[in-house]
Amino acid sequence: MPQDTKNFLDITAIDTDNQLRVAIKLAVHDHAVYNFRVNGIPLRSTNGVVCVDLLSTIKFDCQVQTGAVEIVQIAINGQEVMPIYLNQSTPPTSWITDTWALTIPGPFYPWYHWITGQGWTA
Repeated sequence: MPQDTKNFLDITAIDTDNQLRVAIKLAVHDHAVYNFRVNGIPLRSTNGVVCVDLLSTIKFDCQVQTGAVEIVQIAINGQEVMPIYLNQSTPPTSWITDTWALTIPGPFYPWYHWITGQGWTA
């Protein structure tokens, strides 16, 4: 077999690493002191991008000590998640004054398909 010929396993191999681009925009109010994290990694500014694995769980959490933090937008690969689907977060709000969390369990696209009312997908 020639060196440049790929077998079936090589052709169907999918690199899932860093396939999801998570863009986060926050607005800080009243000189807020807060810690916003994505999968345990602190967001260092009010606008940030984090890349995660295509099949991983995505956990957002925020603890506010003083002031307030507003989630202007969370988008994953261009699909807006917050504030449109804030009912999926705990508590269901985009205005954070204490603790807040949102977990996207398992692969993002089946979850997004389900919460947008498009049914279940494999």
